Amino acid sequence: MTKHPPRWQAHATKDYDAAMSARCGQLLTEIVADPHRRQAILADPLDLHRELFAPFAPSDHPEYAGTYRGTPGTALFDRRISAESQLEPGNDYEFCLPGEVVSRMAELLKNSRDLLADTNADDFGRLIALTYTFCWFGKIHPFLDGNGHVQRAIFAAMATDFGYPLSSRFAIHPRPYDRLLATALEIFTRAPIGKENEELGLVAEYLAFFLDGPFDAPRKHVGSASPYTS
Repeated sequence: MTKHPPRWQAHATKDYDAAMSARCGQLLTEIVADPHRRQAILADPLDLHRELFAPFAPSDHPEYAGTYRGTPGTALFDRRISAESQLEPGNDYEFCLPGEVVSRMAELLKNSRDLLADTNADDFGRLIALTYTFCWFGKIHPFLDGNGHVQRAIFAAMATDFGYPLSSRFAIHPRPYDRLLATALEIFTRAPIGKENEELGLVAEYLAFFLDGPFDAPRKHVGSASPYTS
């Protein structure tokens, strides 16, 4: 009989919450203060995932921390993952197929660097750039577990590089949102192929509440249009 690799839910590990609260609090401090730390996170999130989750990975599968789904020669090679639907209770929806993860992540990281380098973008354009990276990372879901923590760390790094202070509502751990943003992210993830970016405005309206600076004031409706429709 074929033996399947174990499932992994890091939060079920003893003392996970206390340890992760301390780790992520320090991480956020480093992100805000250290441009080299931000650059490393935005260049390659594998090291960050390993740093955060190696202590919680199964002893017989240490590669669960710091390895993308779909990586050949590992137990993650054909690992498909899904989430419970907010739109259709009782059903699940699937994230990116494992065979697409590595190439999609390479494309996402390149696009994110290009968006950060765009000196012509206004505050709305930068918010959409942040949302683009946040949403596509979530749709790809490159890791078996711990995607949200890395996703929020990347958001913090990009926002800080854009010059936006993070609001007191934001945290890497614990997750600072629940079903409302999860629903918007599901709408993005399940959008028809090629139509995903049309849903960025829905998520951007929520993510703006994690930013201070120009976003800590009444503002125009974010809307559903996106300059990144291709």
